[in-house]
Amino acid sequence: MARRGGVDSVREFVDGQIIVAEGDVSNEMFIVSSGRVRIVKVGPRGPVVLGHIERGEFFGEMALLESLPRHAAAYAVGATRLLVIEPGSLLVRIRRDPTFALEMLHRLSGRLREANMRLLAPQQTSDPDADDTPIWEIGRPVDGSPP
Repeated sequence: MARRGGVDSVREFVDGQIIVAEGDVSNEMFIVSSGRVRIVKVGPRGPVVLGHIERGEFFGEMALLESLPRHAAAYAVGATRLLVIEPGSLLVRIRRDPTFALEMLHRLSGRLREANMRLLAPQQTSDPDADDTPIWEIGRPVDGSPP
């Protein structure tokens, strides 16, 4: 299944093994071929499990698409086999199968919707004086430039 020339490769991990650490600088994305992956972010009160990635799903797209350090850590749950997608191979994959891009967008949209629901759940209020600043504006300098 592994291919040469920077297209795709496969990596295998044992239960509990770290796949990527929060803050790592790398730009691969992964598709779970078998096993499961736990995504963990360190918060002010310690580690928080953000979710689990199942067979056929992907993770690591933020580092690949934005070229920023890893936002969270990923750990293997059980024996786990991952298809590794590098920036160049993502373009090749999308050109070869445009439905792959649509599936990615569909899943990213679902993740964003779920994150929004989780974020808003504890903040449900009828307070008319509540801050109505859009979440994407929080942390942005007053002049409108990116943080």
